[in-house]
Amino acid sequence: MDSEAVGTVRELFAEIDAAVPRELESQAEHARRMFEFLGLDGGVVKPIGDPTYQRTRIDELGTWAEDPWSGQSYGVDASTTRPMEYNNGMVIDAAHAKTAAVGESADRTVEQVGQIVGVAFLDDTDTTLHRKTIEGDYVMGELVRFPESTEELRNISKSVGAVAQRLSEGQQAVNSLDSIDGALFLDGSVLPLGIIYWVLLDYAGGRSPAGSWGLPADIVRNYVEIIDQQYERNQPVIGIVKTSTMSQVVSSLNEKLDQHDITEDGQQPEVPWIRDHQFLSEVLRFENLDYLTYTSWFVSEGQKISGEVYRLLEPLSDDLQHGSPDDYRRAFCFVRLPKTGDLLRIETPYLMVREEEMRRQIQLKALKAIAQRRGVPRAIHRADRLARISQENREKIRDMIKRTEAAYDHNWDGRWRNLTDDTDL
Repeated sequence: MDSEAVGTVRELFAEIDAAVPRELESQAEHARRMFEFLGLDGGVVKPIGDPTYQRTRIDELGTWAEDPWSGQSYGVDASTTRPMEYNNGMVIDAAHAKTAAVGESADRTVEQVGQIVGVAFLDDTDTTLHRKTIEGDYVMGELVRFPESTEELRNISKSVGAVAQRLSEGQQAVNSLDSIDGALFLDGSVLPLGIIYWVLLDYAGGRSPAGSWGLPADIVRNYVEIIDQQYERNQPVIGIVKTSTMSQVVSSLNEKLDQHDITEDGQQPEVPWIRDHQFLSEVLRFENLDYLTYTSWFVSEGQKISGEVYRLLEPLSDDLQHGSPDDYRRAFCFVRLPKTGDLLRIETPYLMVREEEMRRQIQLKALKAIAQRRGVPRAIHRADRLARISQENREKIRDMIKRTEAAYDHNWDGRWRNLTDDTDL
């Protein structure tokens, strides 16, 4: 852009900025008024107790002395190549998962072992592609064929990537459980939400990859096993979600306002946010960099499909060792990082926070780990570094396929990638 073009953009954006009806302070005040309505019935998000938010000094959280899991902590993360497409219609994604151990007393031998999962889609009757396992000294490899005709073709690349990432992460965590004797942090949701959605769709009579393929349910069972074993040992499993397009809280807020006919000055209050992170970031806005601001706990009742709400693990009720699907609901709270304004969602299964004291302890454990780095917990940061697939390795892996050529998507060359459709489940 030349200087005149930049100047024109500046004028346009000045008009937009001037049209914003509230200053930052009043935006936050409006969000906080709306936050109070989350205590009403309605929607799929409910507070555990009264919905509250508070702030605490970072140095106080980072040195929390009553931590019942004050020794070592563990993190699991999976990095992927991102879906690679080829000119014969094939789509491949490979994921590398690792477990990290942090803390002065941590035994880091668990970091030697890794899990590689390669998932390939090829709708060709002549292919000999089939499932295969490769056992190395420290690395387990698994090849999975994504079945034909179980997903809309426009979603295949993301679906292949989701299976690779969640299968490798879940299997790596399960394989590490015997070596884990502390809090376990997962990079992302505590449950594989996209995969669960497939299982729920099939359960509700819809069409999904889980309809003729048992692997999605097996992926979910890995996470159930992680939760059950950690629960039996009185050790938390905590998911930390860094970025999210979720709008479940905002949608529930709108439903609550509608259901209870809430009005201000004769009109329903405005809910201008389209994403949860927009709304909660305003609720938790506080300019002092020495504090973390965070909410109380909420619980998600489940997933709405065709107007009916299903508990996430309802199709796998027989696999749950410590209660019903109600007990395995996703409990969560939010924390805002003061320097960047980023919002993190802290998740854990409801069965781990049924008691008030456990809610307090698990929240403070997560906040302590976040405060110590002023970002994602060290266990996740280290696992991410151990599992990371570099751009150089991504290119090498892509070129390992010799019998067909890679198809390059120019939407991903840095100029047009933001124009692609968001096909998240």
